[in-house]
Amino acid sequence: MADKKFARHYGMKSEVSKIFDDLEDYLNYCRDNMLRFDERDLYKTDQWRRFEKERNRALKEARHG
Repeated sequence: MADKKFARHYGMKSEVSKIFDDLEDYLNYCRDNMLRFDERDLYKTDQWRRFEKERNRALKEARHG
């Protein structure tokens, strides 16, 4: 997760902060599932889409208990 103090100090836009947050989450997903991590895959590949689907499912379950 991008440090909010860092973001404020350097004027990081929310869009840029989201990209770094997504990269970090994707790296953790790849590490946990022993998958090859390549930052160029962000938003483009089937592997990214599987990660996003899993993340959205987990967030939905967390909201609905």
